[in-house]
Amino acid sequence: FQIQFSNYPQVSITMNDKKELILADILFQTPREDWLEPASLPKQPLPIWNLNNSQLSPTTIDTLIPLIYGTNPHDPKFYQSSEGKIYLGLDIFGSAFFMLTRYEEVVKTDRDQHNRFPATASLAYQEGFLDRPIINEYVEILWACFQNLWPNLPRKPRQFHIYLTHDVDEPFRYPFMSTLDLAKRCGADILKRRQPLQSIYNIYHWLKLKTGEIESDPCNTFDLIMNISDRHNLKSAFYFITDHSAGKIDGLYSIKHPLILNLLHKIAQRGHEIGLHTSYNTYQNSTQTQKEFNLLKEVCANQNININVWGGRQHFLRWEAETTWQNWEDAGLNYDTTLSFADCAGFRCGVCYEFSTFNLITRQQLRLKERPLIVMDCTIIDTRYMNMGLENQAAFQAIIKYKQRCHIFKGDFTLLWHNNRLSDSRELALYQAVINN
Repeated sequence: FQIQFSNYPQVSITMNDKKELILADILFQTPREDWLEPASLPKQPLPIWNLNNSQLSPTTIDTLIPLIYGTNPHDPKFYQSSEGKIYLGLDIFGSAFFMLTRYEEVVKTDRDQHNRFPATASLAYQEGFLDRPIINEYVEILWACFQNLWPNLPRKPRQFHIYLTHDVDEPFRYPFMSTLDLAKRCGADILKRRQPLQSIYNIYHWLKLKTGEIESDPCNTFDLIMNISDRHNLKSAFYFITDHSAGKIDGLYSIKHPLILNLLHKIAQRGHEIGLHTSYNTYQNSTQTQKEFNLLKEVCANQNININVWGGRQHFLRWEAETTWQNWEDAGLNYDTTLSFADCAGFRCGVCYEFSTFNLITRQQLRLKERPLIVMDCTIIDTRYMNMGLENQAAFQAIIKYKQRCHIFKGDFTLLWHNNRLSDSRELALYQAVINN
């Protein structure tokens, strides 16, 4: 294919047979002075296009399609089809660029207590399509137009894939816990949580672990996780913290501790993935990102662990559109899988496909790939976020909905479940049910 640039105010796609598909071009017509400014954001409320008013039958979640960028869908000229020519008033390429680059996160200043862009500030949440991979739907609309004009056009095949990922914030509960930390935990068990028996349990296991019986540590769920993955012919990816840029919020363990080295060796030996979980303060710091990646590579090399593709995720899902992807690119990582909102699961980037990243500031495509995170355990379950709990089927049904929507588009369902949370039998049952269904 060839891409040609002109002052033509629309996108024209043609073949040698002179048939033509014309698409609206809205975002990229933005005046230079308005680029990355509020004036360039989609106007809300978004107009809705009813697919039933067209001759198209694409695969979509709903026939009512919110238009991120486009012309008036109520105008009869919005969709026009004649022999050898289609006009569509949906700006597919501009809308995809907007969602995949996280354009709005550069423009809007909303941030939560961890300086993260919250779901509630996003266009997808406000317009009710965060639970839809809207750009996948746009692509299917594009493909339906192609089929109408060129019915013999081949399409690259895709397969649904599940990525099981695990941020290792707390690999073991007791080996790295000081006497003071143990005392604080026991005090909280008695005074705050009103669970005096739990304090006795903690003291017992803390003493037991000091003798080297690591198998009894409640956070040591690694063999269990890998066994579950193996039964389903899946691979688990374990992302490790290598430095502590913000202190204890980055965990208590050292990547060079013998227990961690043994764990890394076991994961590699069993054919699962080792990756990087960059610490709390790295998302704006390229030097710290590079340092932490170098530490992981050094440790793995010393253990004779060979890794060809390096990926991982930001701690606390702290991410900034202007800097974080570039940090990972400069460090030499191959993929990131941070992009989901902490406060609400769904399709932050509007897609369930891995895609090439782009720096909005330098206007350069990066080699780094983004593998969008669709569901994080605590987002669904915890009271601070979606608060679905573990007492009914709500959490399971929500996660399965996202999984099924990835399956519809033969996309990638990326799931994050922290290893330490699987010590809870209810969470373990939920995790297994999600994989089984």
